[in-house]
Amino acid sequence: MKIYEKRLPALIALLLAATLSLSAFCGCAPKNDGPAEEATEGPTAEPTEDPNAPKLLAHWKLQNQEGCFTGSVDDDQIGFKDLSGNGNDLIMKTVGNGDQLDIFSWDTDIDASEVRFTSALKMDNTKAKAKTVDPYKASQTSYTGGYTSGKFLETVKGAPLNSFEFTGGASVEVIFKLSPELDNDYNRYTGIFSRQGVLEDQNEPPFSIALSEWVNDDSGTLGANETWIQLLLTDDYTSLNRELDEVMLPAGVWHHALFTLQEGKVRLYMDGKLLLDERTGFYDIFCTNPDYSWEVGVGRKFGGGHASDSKNEDAAEGMIRRLFAGSVAEIRVFDKAIELNDSLYAAEFVKK
Repeated sequence: MKIYEKRLPALIALLLAATLSLSAFCGCAPKNDGPAEEATEGPTAEPTEDPNAPKLLAHWKLQNQEGCFTGSVDDDQIGFKDLSGNGNDLIMKTVGNGDQLDIFSWDTDIDASEVRFTSALKMDNTKAKAKTVDPYKASQTSYTGGYTSGKFLETVKGAPLNSFEFTGGASVEVIFKLSPELDNDYNRYTGIFSRQGVLEDQNEPPFSIALSEWVNDDSGTLGANETWIQLLLTDDYTSLNRELDEVMLPAGVWHHALFTLQEGKVRLYMDGKLLLDERTGFYDIFCTNPDYSWEVGVGRKFGGGHASDSKNEDAAEGMIRRLFAGSVAEIRVFDKAIELNDSLYAAEFVKK
């Protein structure tokens, strides 16, 4: 009996050890309720920008928003900052006796159910207004009916956009509205957004999104009539000049134009509709002189061919013969073609 009592603790210890070994072998080891160690993650790779994605070269909101403009429309000393951060700011320029005229104001007559912006720059370059300060007679000019006085905007000298060559393609988009006071003699073929530097042989600028003329103009002004858009793309050898009347543009309505150029293919969308899809010989925008600017609200021709416009300066960048009457809300320029779904038409216009 005493021998059994002495051996019993050892026997119990042996059985317990065997039980623990069997539990471990079956994967039933005692649960550890202590705090779990946190998993450690490896280094996260930084997102990389797609080198083939279009890059924003210039962006102007011609709107009454803080940070978008400098100066004041009250005294017509207004400029606009390049929101891309690339330094392509717009400044005010005067033609003829425009320094005597109040041309700029804020357009707030905007239907919030149609667009997502609330203001735009109104450019009141009308024939009626110019006549009040312009002493020249119609006989002194062959194009403007005798009056070319007003104001427009251009990129500052030395702006990077002025020397950019667009060898990889381009996109230009503009949101604008036409004034019913547009005059068929005074304003037709005016540029909305253009490049300076009229080419003598082509008698056109290297690039322009412009207005055409219109029919049913008994009054001379656009009024309740409709006009259409013109696209110009020229170089030393050839010219693409398209007046696109597939979509007629009324006054008092906001419009969106998108031009794209990629590997020789030119496209132009107007209010979301593809008007032009053409294979051309143009692979860039012909911008060879960095002294020339981009401009808003003016149309030019070759000065030597328009000597009868005696009061206009025969400037190297082209003689001014047209000014824009209407409003401009926003402009963007890219170094490659963008899709319509990535444009301001998708971002700023309410889809019906």
